[in-house]
Order: sequence, then C-alpha cells, then structure tokens
Amino acid sequence: MQKILLLPLLLFTTVLHAAHHGKLSNQELSALLNDSNRPIADKTRDETRQPVKIMAFTGVSSGNHVLDLAAGGGWYSELFSRAVGPQGKVYVQNDEVIWRFAEKDITARTKDNRLPNVQRLDNVAIANMAVPAGSIDIAFTALNYHDLFFTEVLQDGKLVKLRDEVVDYRVALAAIKTALKDTGVLVIVDHVGKTGSGYEAANTLHRIDPDIVKFQLKDAGFKLIEEAFYLRNESDDHTKLVFDPSIRGKTDRFIYKFVKQ
Repeated sequence: MQKILLLPLLLFTTVLHAAHHGKLSNQELSALLNDSNRPIADKTRDETRQPVKIMAFTGVSSGNHVLDLAAGGGWYSELFSRAVGPQGKVYVQNDEVIWRFAEKDITARTKDNRLPNVQRLDNVAIANMAVPAGSIDIAFTALNYHDLFFTEVLQDGKLVKLRDEVVDYRVALAAIKTALKDTGVLVIVDHVGKTGSGYEAANTLHRIDPDIVKFQLKDAGFKLIEEAFYLRNESDDHTKLVFDPSIRGKTDRFIYKFVKQ
C-alpha cells in the first residue's frame, strides 16, 4: 500500500471555484494536480494514469456530485474532491473485498476531515449504497470494474478465496443507474483482458475482456457514447498479470463513457 503524506489541506482555491460554471478546463485540472497539498505519493502516478485527460473526459464541473466506485485508497477520489469544490460531493465506495485492501489508505487520506466533501461508503456493496436516487452527475471506476468478478485472487503464488460468487452485475449496475441523474455519465477505466478470457482473467490477471463490459452495460440499460484512447498500449501482452514488472503502470487500458438509455 502506498504511504499517504498527510498535510494540512487548503482544499479549494478562490480562483478555481469562485464563480465557475461548466466543466473544468485542462488548465484548471492541471492546477489541481500540482497543488502543494496533494500527497507526493499520488503525484508519482500522474504520468502513467493521465488524470487530466481522464477527468476532462468525465466532464467534471464544480458543484458536481461524484460516485467513485471501488475507489480503493481514494487516488481519484481526492482529485474529484478538489475538482467539485465545497458545493460538490464525492461518495467513495468500497465493497467487502476491496475494503480489506483499502482500509488503511482511505482512512489516512480522509483523516481529520481532510476532504470535507467526501462521504465514505466503507465495506458496502454497490447494491446497498446509501446514495440519493437521481443525485449523481458522474459515476466513475478506475481499474476495478473487474473486481466485481473476483472470487479468488492470486497471492504469493496461491489462489486465495475472497467471496463465494461474483457480484451480480445486473443488480450492481441497476443501483448505479438509479443513483445517476438523467444527464449523468458512467465512466469505466480498466485493464484490457484477452478476448474470450471471461472472469478467469479478473481473478488471475486483474484484467477484463472489454466485450464483457460493453455487453453488461448494454444489458443493464446503458448506452456507450464515447471511448478515449489515452491509455491504450498495443505492445501490452494481455496474458500478463498487471503487476508484472515488465508492464506495471503501462498496461493496455480502455476508457468508456456510458449514459442511461
């Protein structure tokens, strides 16, 4: 787990949020990344994650309500917290599986009300989230959609059981759909799995076949409206574990934007 450097946080600048309307510009998003109060450990991942481009793709605006799904330690949660400002809100959700790995980091990140517009949904399944219906402008998940299909995970060369069965994507996506505004978007970023690899790739490689994602979202009543290619890497071997030193931080990743049909 990465170590979070805790600093007193002046979360929102007058220049950025005083009278801002519409989605944040690349310049404004870059300013968030470069803020001196942002954890140093977070900044080391900017080059490989391209957060300015990703957040611009979401269309995030000051005052938005954001749902960060399977948020882990909250790397993107903090950026969204800064972006939406004091009039916005960020729900940070981790289910029972991710929570066991993320508890320490997300607790440190939000200690002493450091991110005052963040509401944590700890150890809570997507289906059981306490999020008001029709309140979310942006639902977002980065590199963790495949975690819905974890039943076991490879640790020290052995498969360790995490849950008895995969998450029912229909129920999970229905809850997200209910939480979204009619104008809201769902953005999914994840590691590309080999075509036809099914849920096995989620468990053993931390990847997912993009066709599974597109099928499930369509089945749940979402429409794919846009794809970004900022994180594609044709040289990635889709049969490798994403933590393999030869590819870590450089995996081939898809970026999809969906709306409710």
